[in-house]
Amino acid sequence: MRPDLLEAQACIDWVMGQLPDLSKRMDEWLARGVTIEIKELPDTNLIVAIENELLPLSFQAEVGSYINSIRSSLDILASTLVRRHSIPIAENRVYFPIMESKEKFEKGKDAQVFIQGLPALGRRLFQDLKPYQGGNEMLWMLHRLDNMRKHRRLLNVRLNPIHMWMTGTLAEGDFTPLGGEGSIQVGEETVLGLLRKGVPTPSIHTRFYVAIDEPGFVAKKPVTAVLAKLASTATFIINFFDA
Repeated sequence: MRPDLLEAQACIDWVMGQLPDLSKRMDEWLARGVTIEIKELPDTNLIVAIENELLPLSFQAEVGSYINSIRSSLDILASTLVRRHSIPIAENRVYFPIMESKEKFEKGKDAQVFIQGLPALGRRLFQDLKPYQGGNEMLWMLHRLDNMRKHRRLLNVRLNPIHMWMTGTLAEGDFTPLGGEGSIQVGEETVLGLLRKGVPTPSIHTRFYVAIDEPGFVAKKPVTAVLAKLASTATFIINFFDA
């Protein structure tokens, strides 16, 4: 990699190096912070998931720092390109443009000075990237999450399990799953399924995950998978300017 791009890539490498440990610590918290219980009702029994320990705030701060590092890698890239191509724009006005709309992208003065100062292939990349809401969902979400993390908590616990299986003696119709989109929230409990009255209690195995509390492609994915995808997108852009 060209030396002037190493700092931008270092931001990404740092995030990717932290994700395995983050995933492990989140799984450890989920193992103790979420429990499965059988709740008896007159006509049926409910299998419910209960979050009995709040998600540590340290996870919120940590994930926010990773999002910021990925976003910053692109701003560092933009500063590098300004120096490389002697683009006439003040240092404190340099940023990697990701806009709320195509119109704002095309009319943004600083953004256009930056883009027009790039060689032809660089300008073509921005045409293809469409770095604005409605053009490139991945880049827009990265930009939006970096802003949102400053104002509210991004993470929540999805009690719709990635996997759910049982061991025991169950006949057809003994268990009715309500996981995924069919799960029902009742107070602090999430109903995962219905268990027929009188059925021997099975051993229930589940795997939950921590997700980013935003709509769009991030909403139903583990936060570590989202971070990896965002990092991959930034790496692709950095590598383009390394070629």
